[in-house]
Amino acid sequence: MTESWNKQENQTINMLLLLTLLSYLVGSVVLSFVKETGVQLVLVQVFCLLPGLLYVAYNSEGKKFTEVYRVHKTPISACLLAALMMLFLMPLLTFVNILSQQFTDYVASEDLMGRIQEYPFLVSLLVVGILPAIGEELLYRGLFYGHYRKRSVLMGALLTGALFGLMHGNLNQMAYALLMGVIFALVDEASGSTVTSMVMHAFVNCSSVVIIYAVKWLEPVASEQGGGIADALNQAANEEVALTWQSAIGYLIFAAIGTYFAYRIYQTIAIRCGTEEKLHRDIAEPGRMKALRDMFTPTLAVAIAVMIALLIAAEVMVL
Repeated sequence: MTESWNKQENQTINMLLLLTLLSYLVGSVVLSFVKETGVQLVLVQVFCLLPGLLYVAYNSEGKKFTEVYRVHKTPISACLLAALMMLFLMPLLTFVNILSQQFTDYVASEDLMGRIQEYPFLVSLLVVGILPAIGEELLYRGLFYGHYRKRSVLMGALLTGALFGLMHGNLNQMAYALLMGVIFALVDEASGSTVTSMVMHAFVNCSSVVIIYAVKWLEPVASEQGGGIADALNQAANEEVALTWQSAIGYLIFAAIGTYFAYRIYQTIAIRCGTEEKLHRDIAEPGRMKALRDMFTPTLAVAIAVMIALLIAAEVMVL
């Protein structure tokens, strides 16, 4: 147990999770009347963060925002290493994404991608790449993981990773979002701050934006030359990928190599931030299943049940 565990605080955090889910659902209804895509993307973060921010403002027992959300001073070297680590993890995330496509529909909103391109590149980079990364990391790795880690670092990372995956509302995105959520929590544990996961999350989001705009910029060239790089980027951004045994082995090899280097970078982050010994001790702490049971309350069970119901409904509607 990393810090003092407070059962009453656990009840409060789980209630905040349920309130966050309800706020998101209400916000989704409200945002259906908003036509501007950029405004929608910003407001959805506001609706999700609102319950937690109100809690910090009025009922957090005097704790500062930076303390509740674990936004601490972070070495620039740790942030750069986190971005590099995310680069090496991209083959693994790509493999998980493609693997999930073999069992469920690929989720990519071509309508949203088209509307994003109506904005200047830097605006899209901000509202699609950076702001969601900050908002979601404050919520999941800051507020929720910041609490659950007090009982168990590993179980807290797994639980918030699962919550993060479920909130995406479909099986395809849930698969790699769950994995990302666990990794982000463990990197934050190594650095001692949610800033590193914000950097990693923004790296993923901004990569998608860059690909979308690269397709847009190269499309005139592709139309003249009959394909090439633009077609490849367009396929990466918009199309479902079939998986054969040969391609699966190829993806898996690249994923394994990338994951190895990512782990070595992770170790370097922990060493530079002086958390290596504590990290090993906390992750290896016994009694993990008891810790997970301690985290669960009826409120948390209800929130998870609602998320699963929404995910199932979304999958059924696609069929």
